[in-house]
Amino acid sequence: MKAARQALKAQAAAAPLVAALKSYARDGVVRFHMPGHKGGAGAPPLLLEALGTAVFRWDVTGVEGLDDLHEPAGVIRAAQELAARAFGADRTFFLVNGTSAGVQAMILAACRPGDEIIVPRNVHKSIMAGIILSGAQPVFLMPEVDRRLGIAMGVAPQRVEEALARHPQARAVMLINPTYYGVTTDLRAIAAAVHARGKPLLVDEAHGPHFRFHEALPEPALAAGADACAQGMHKILAGMTQASLLHVRGDRVDPARLKAALQVIHTTSASYILLASLDAARLQIATDGRALLDRALALAGAIRDEVNAIPGLYSVGAEVLGRPGAAGLDPTKVTVTVRDLGLSGQQVEMILRYRYGIQVELSDLYNVLLIVGFGNTEEDARRLVAALREIAADPAPHRTEAVGGLLRRAEDLGMPPIPEPATIPREAFFAPSTPVPLEKAAGRIAAEIVTCYPPGIPIICPGERVTPEIVEYLVIMRAAGFRISGPRDPSLHTLQVL
Repeated sequence: MKAARQALKAQAAAAPLVAALKSYARDGVVRFHMPGHKGGAGAPPLLLEALGTAVFRWDVTGVEGLDDLHEPAGVIRAAQELAARAFGADRTFFLVNGTSAGVQAMILAACRPGDEIIVPRNVHKSIMAGIILSGAQPVFLMPEVDRRLGIAMGVAPQRVEEALARHPQARAVMLINPTYYGVTTDLRAIAAAVHARGKPLLVDEAHGPHFRFHEALPEPALAAGADACAQGMHKILAGMTQASLLHVRGDRVDPARLKAALQVIHTTSASYILLASLDAARLQIATDGRALLDRALALAGAIRDEVNAIPGLYSVGAEVLGRPGAAGLDPTKVTVTVRDLGLSGQQVEMILRYRYGIQVELSDLYNVLLIVGFGNTEEDARRLVAALREIAADPAPHRTEAVGGLLRRAEDLGMPPIPEPATIPREAFFAPSTPVPLEKAAGRIAAEIVTCYPPGIPIICPGERVTPEIVEYLVIMRAAGFRISGPRDPSLHTLQVL
């Protein structure tokens, strides 16, 4: 028994794909294969100067000995099996098209044209893309919204149960957990409700790959009962950008159908640098995860405490837990609310970037969001807190009447109800469309998505009929200068309709 445990531990400490790539790069193989730079010999001098030769030696394709991402039988398969064991999955797929590929594959595996799928209204564009590709009909759930922070929280279990009762034929439920701001819902209660009706629970867990590796973090999706989830290994962990994982557990989602869906949407020219980063990042978090996350959590906690001691600033913490849609919070996501300074989050982001050389993850009307990882240092935290303290001490030079009016207007606005669908998003996406003046769009069927920030929830989606209330709301948002995402006309003077 002891020998078996030692063998498993030694296996987990391996990185088979990294080892194979290292061997190929070292062996001096003559490369009559893609890519055209031939291991760096023909690489552009500008890139060679910036990156060095090693990255080009590792930039290979699926040649002999390096396996095939679409039909893995060697080192990729071994690396995926190690990832499944580390993350508590029955099977894990490596993704090099980002978490979006995993989200779309889950929807394609669960839904056929015309099927209903229950999803949150604050959908990531990858969810809408999966719905369009599959021909499914979304049943939208409104997430809880924190009006003071101006951000969408999670979807409360009661809303999921009500949707399941109204739409018993829905094929699956897909949730975003955690949100971009690190808020999690009661996923365990939702999983029980979904499974009681014999349906799979799919989770976009892009921002939660680290949850399994520290007890101070929210419960990971698979442990809470999710049947499949997609995770971005580059969000918090140390994978490279676009390197993600798709996990499946149990028998409610067919792994063979997931594999078939990935073959439809995944590149056939997988980057081995990204694949190697998945193997190496898995090894890192599986062997040293707790210590690394201890450091990140301590640093994030110190930043949050310092921010909350600065007059005019606020950083959300455990005090929000227990509210609808807020069962947990990822402490590594530090949201700094700046509204009481009379500044917008976008203004503070620009000040931090161009005056202090600090780049945040994102900003919205009220907030800047910081992702604190184990690659950050105490010096990073010191510079950030010092900069925020200086900005808060004298915000007046940065204030504008336009931003002040925008903040006041945001207090009063309430979102219009979700409109009824007139057709499925796929039909709306492919149907002929035309722009019309926004003021004349009432009664027409939208051909595009329009999302306003805050709170980052779509006001209209493809296939929905535009209501007078939506037109009125969007006219106000446009006049007030709110950030608008999605429409072909970014000024929103026109809306694309069927």
